[in-house]
Amino acid sequence: MQIPQIRLHQTYAQIGLRITQPVQEIEQKPADQSIKQVPATMNIERKPSHLDIDQEQLWNELNFKSNSVFSEDMAASAKQEVLEATAEKAQEGDQLAAIEKKNDAINSIVSAKANPGPAEFNIGFIPSYGSVKIHFTPTELTINWKQGGAEIQTTQNKPIHNYTPGKTEVYLRQMQDLQIDFVGGNVDSKS
Repeated sequence: MQIPQIRLHQTYAQIGLRITQPVQEIEQKPADQSIKQVPATMNIERKPSHLDIDQEQLWNELNFKSNSVFSEDMAASAKQEVLEATAEKAQEGDQLAAIEKKNDAINSIVSAKANPGPAEFNIGFIPSYGSVKIHFTPTELTINWKQGGAEIQTTQNKPIHNYTPGKTEVYLRQMQDLQIDFVGGNVDSKS
């Protein structure tokens, strides 16, 4: 006896995808930049040095005196001699007036004038130390400066962005199919 058989032959449906990739374009321009350098400024003020030399005392000590200084010195010397002579005469008068002391005033006055004491002297340096007066004023510098800098101006550029979106299309690449066969027996049919 032959047993009928059912044979199934199935083909599955298949879908297909058509994919268009997205496109993205980005362009970035660099920023525009302007730089201006401001230089530093410097101002220098200078007062020159000054040297003063006063030699008047030196020339006076060497007896190279001006007329006014010479006249003043002669007047001072004469005044001093008059004062000394007046003091000496007053002292001699006081000795002569002191009779009560019973000493020989005339003899002592004459003996003092006839035998004067040793003359006073001293070693002197001409010109003397410090007779030339020197005054020095050094140079003065005043420096003023102003710091410069940089002026920077920047303008940014926005990026240029182009975007095309992608697509995906779904389509049926193969239809599904089911075939049924009856083998054996009396019935033979297909669907």
